[in-house]
Amino acid sequence: MVREDSMKKITLFCCFVVLFALSMGFLFAAGEMDSTGPTPENPIVLKGGHTGTPENMMHKTLEYWAELVEERTDGAVLIEVYPSEQLGNERTLIENTNLGTIEWCLSGSGGVASFAPEFGMFENAFTFSSLKHFENVCFNREFMDELSGNLESKSSLTLLGFQWLGNRSVIANRAVTSPSDAEGMKLRVPDVPSYKVVAYAVGAIANPLPFGEVYMALKQGVVDGAEGTPENMINMKFVEVADYYTLTNHMIQASAVYMNKNTFYNQLSKTQQSIVRDSAYEAWYWFFNQNEKIQSDFLQQIRDIGVNVIEPTNAQMKVFMDRAEEKLKNDYIPTWGDTWDKFRALAE
Repeated sequence: MVREDSMKKITLFCCFVVLFALSMGFLFAAGEMDSTGPTPENPIVLKGGHTGTPENMMHKTLEYWAELVEERTDGAVLIEVYPSEQLGNERTLIENTNLGTIEWCLSGSGGVASFAPEFGMFENAFTFSSLKHFENVCFNREFMDELSGNLESKSSLTLLGFQWLGNRSVIANRAVTSPSDAEGMKLRVPDVPSYKVVAYAVGAIANPLPFGEVYMALKQGVVDGAEGTPENMINMKFVEVADYYTLTNHMIQASAVYMNKNTFYNQLSKTQQSIVRDSAYEAWYWFFNQNEKIQSDFLQQIRDIGVNVIEPTNAQMKVFMDRAEEKLKNDYIPTWGDTWDKFRALAE
């Protein structure tokens, strides 16, 4: 009888252990599905930056993103935005985001091509055929998720989408309507390999320099020209030290916002992850929808300052485009694989 009672107690104890283990397993799984994450009482601060000025529209767009995230997480997720290379140049920003030294950055998309070559499509000469093509690609969440997953598999970065920053053209001490016009010209470009295609397309010599050094380089003749959006010509005061802005429109610029994937997936709840990513797309689209007015307003300011704004003919543009295509086919498209085909298919 004593033995029977003991066996019953052992059986009951074993059942309790099994039930306890199961319940803990369910709780652990639930925690994996949507952990609590930071709270309004104990918020997380996500620090990141970019190379533009505080007056730049991309800075204002990042601040808008930060406002949306703070509001929608009730202050549990706070995004700090540092402009003007306060956290480093573009290469440093990407490296430190990948390392987790900072939580996120906005940078030219070509900067991560060393991890995932297909990102070079977004920052190269004449790859986007139109603003509609840009919209079809950069706000196609399925395509963006595919790109982000590929980047995550090769780095510690996740993609939070692309910002439209404007159409890049050449500012210089002379007009550039043909490659012969740019012969011998030292053209400042970002320190990103794909910009060699830009320089080749217009006939210039690529001269990489940090963004913050361009004004003095132009003023002192270290470089003969630079390239960038109309907004940057104004905000960075390049219009004070160069007389011609030729609308080569060689690039519809897509700068990307990256976040350290360990921060994103391990420190935010799934609900907060969705808020951060969805709010980013909302802010980037808000910016994009102002593109026509932004572009025309800054071009008019450039004209009003007295800089000569030159518009190449279709025939002149075709020469630039053909030269770019030659380089793309030889050096880049083979590395982009099927992703390039998907990118081009979204042009319509």
